[in-house]
Order: sequence, then C-alpha cells, then structure tokens
Amino acid sequence: MTINAFRVVSVAGVALALSLSSVAPAFAQLNTQHLKGSTGLKNGSQPPPGWYFVAPTLYFYNTDTLRDREGNELPVDVSLTSALFGGGFAWVTTKKVLGASYAVQVLFPVGANNRIQGNEIDQNPGAGITDSVVQPVSLGWHFKRADAMAGYLIYVPTGRFEVGASNNTGFGMWGQELSAGTTVYLTETKQYHAATTVSFNFQSKKRDTETKVGNAINLEGGVGGDFLKGGLTTGLAYYASFKLTEDKIEGIPAFLLRGKNRTFGLGPEATLALARKNTVYGFLRVAYFWETYARLTTQGTGLFIQATFLMRPLKIPPHAP
Repeated sequence: MTINAFRVVSVAGVALALSLSSVAPAFAQLNTQHLKGSTGLKNGSQPPPGWYFVAPTLYFYNTDTLRDREGNELPVDVSLTSALFGGGFAWVTTKKVLGASYAVQVLFPVGANNRIQGNEIDQNPGAGITDSVVQPVSLGWHFKRADAMAGYLIYVPTGRFEVGASNNTGFGMWGQELSAGTTVYLTETKQYHAATTVSFNFQSKKRDTETKVGNAINLEGGVGGDFLKGGLTTGLAYYASFKLTEDKIEGIPAFLLRGKNRTFGLGPEATLALARKNTVYGFLRVAYFWETYARLTTQGTGLFIQATFLMRPLKIPPHAP
C-alpha cells in the first residue's frame, strides 16, 4: 500500500503581502493573498475520506533584492524576513459530486510578522492574527494513471489592518480563488509522478481605500517519486505567479505602475509519513524555494513546513508491500 501525503490545496491564503509601493512605487507592485509554494508534489491528488488536522503551518520568506521590469536589481534596501504561523482542519467526505469526492477546509492563522504589508512597509509590525481561508468546495477524482482536483476558496480579512498603520498583519481585503490541478503517474506502480495546479486570484478593494490588487494566475507543482514503501515522497517542486491586471493604488499615479509582476521559484521538497508499528499518524512536508526569476517585485527564498495529522490513525496491514 502506498501512503500519499495530504495536500492542503490552498493553505496559500494566509500568505504574506509582499508589496512595495512606498519604497519604490515606480517598480514594485502588490501581491495577492496566495502563498506561493504552499502546494507542490502530487498537489492534484486528494487524500482518502476522513478528518485531517493541519498544524503547524510555518512559512518564512527572506529577501534583500528588488527587481525592475527588465530584471535589474534596484539600489533599494529591502532586507526583510517575514514569517507566518497557522493551523486548521480539512474534511474529505464520502459524498460524491460529479463523480468526485467532496471536501471542505478551513485554515486559521495563529499569527504573522509581515515586514511588508498593505500600501506601506511596516518597519516593526510585531506578531498578530492575519487573514483566514475557507474552502467550501474541493472536488477530487481518482483514475487509473492520474488524479484530478478542482476547488473554490475565500480569503477572509480577519487580520489587523488600518490605512496608514505601521503594524498591519492582515490584507484588509476579501479574496477569491478558483483552482484545478492534476497528478499524472509516470509508471504503472505510481511510484513516479508529475503534478500541476493552476489557480486564479480575484480581490476586493482594501478596506477604506481605493487600492485594489490586480488579478493573478499561479502555477504550482513538481516532479518526484515515492520511496520507503510510500513513506517518503520527494522531488523537485516549483511555482510561478503572473499578474493578469495591473494594481490600482490610491495616491500613486497609474503611470508609475505600468507592467505586471512575475515570479518563478524552484526547489526541493520532501514529505515524510509519521508512522510507528504499521500505523500512520500524519505527514510532515518541508519545501525550500529559490526565486530564480522576478520582475517588478522582490526576489528571495522561501521555507515552507507543514504537519498534517489524521484524526483516526491509519493502520497498514503488515503484509502490505
């Protein structure tokens, strides 16, 4: 029996707002709430029916580089490290919708320290509650040599946000995301696989402002394999994010914000089954990304750590291969 790590398709939502306007408004733009790299290997596969507890979710982003539209590094000090901590739960039901298993998910952010947020750089925001994610619809299909998923989620502005404040930890806006993805198994044993999920982000205006983050498309996935009888999944993961429409930032002339930011990240990922005596209790996922390409935004590195626990531990027959 092969054990597949639980993919939280859109933990992305409690993301950091890596937006630069007050520092270099002519070049940098606002990002959506999607947390790049939150999914990866086998992200087009839904886990078996059951309750899953997700905690902790940890994300750290570090950068000291800002790129213009041609990719040139700008002489601006943007050294920062942002951190996110969260947790939540998911329920994969036995109910079928359009032939797919129906699931829901909620992610509650415990706290965030966002050095760049809203329309300004927050020099010393401190920790605080950030925004939440509710996914009322997640559908998963399983085929002989492939899996597929589709979902819809909502970003809820539960974080601290005030126009002009220097300690914002929330975005001050509602967001929506549509996603679809697939995992294709490259061998009959399903040991090796390739996956890609595409998602679209749409945002409301930020609270008490005319500022509106542009819509964006995200691509995430990776190529890897299962080892140790399915107890270890590892490989190379990636993400790409492209702005589809330009930002509208209150108080900044539109001609200063021409263009749309773009980012590409690549790095290793590993998911280990937390098991003992033929019983699986959960999974631990670790992924590290280097942003190898950036335009009109910061360029840095990201570390993603997430533990997922089964509400009912899974017993594996001793004779399972």
